[in-house]
Amino acid sequence: MKFDRGIIKWQPFESLTSSKQIINSLLKEKSKITKPIISEEETATIEEAILEAFYSNINITIFFYKDGFIKKITSKIIKIDQIYKMIYLNNNLKLFFNQIVKVKF
Repeated sequence: MKFDRGIIKWQPFESLTSSKQIINSLLKEKSKITKPIISEEETATIEEAILEAFYSNINITIFFYKDGFIKKITSKIIKIDQIYKMIYLNNNLKLFFNQIVKVKF
């Protein structure tokens, strides 16, 4: 009598879930990038766009650097804190000016 394991024999990688998690975390670590260097001219352009979006009360798309990745968010700016150099967005997110890499309307 022959025993058939069915679909199990075609999923060897899935059976090693801890190995899969380790490999995924290593791949994620490997894909991290260093923070892009922003020139003074680009910084001034970003600050002008942020101020324009704040005073016009319009949505702005902000690309920011966090934990080795460039992330993107579209939101309205509700507060600009010039002392701590932070902006507060309407979805309870706070960003430092030095995290921002690029902005779009």
